[in-house]
Amino acid sequence: MKPGTTYIKTDSGRAEIAARAHALAPVQRRLLILIDGKKTINDLLAFVRVGELDTALEHLLQEGLIESSHAVHHLQAPVAPGFAAASPTELPRPATDPDQFKEVRSAASHFVSDRLGASGEPICAAIERCDSPAELRKLLRGVEIFIGQRLSAETTQDFARHFGALLL
Repeated sequence: MKPGTTYIKTDSGRAEIAARAHALAPVQRRLLILIDGKKTINDLLAFVRVGELDTALEHLLQEGLIESSHAVHHLQAPVAPGFAAASPTELPRPATDPDQFKEVRSAASHFVSDRLGASGEPICAAIERCDSPAELRKLLRGVEIFIGQRLSAETTQDFARHFGALLL
């Protein structure tokens, strides 16, 4: 599937959101909800784990819940492996710009260090070794669990929401 391709919901897809008749897997339902004719495949990658997108989209297409909008947006090439390709009019953000990514990576490391002290040092080192937003997102899933075991649920949710949103 081409990164700049967009999809739209069919009438069946809109009905599925309301009725839940097809017993979709969580990733399939999430994508069905997110598909709006504007988000490209490249945009949708941020909402699924590596390797899940193609299979989920194929299922939605086969079920007749989505269809191609026949619009393909031309994207710039990614700046490095693991970074998203930005649209030409988009401002730099952590998922598309290495300098912005370094700032977010540093902020995540400081968050862990400030909250966990010395026990967070191995996590901080692992965060600093991440070379791409995709790699950091993957690591932060585990970090979120670790933080959740040591800090309040509210702090854990704040951490996940804040840094997850920055890396999309």
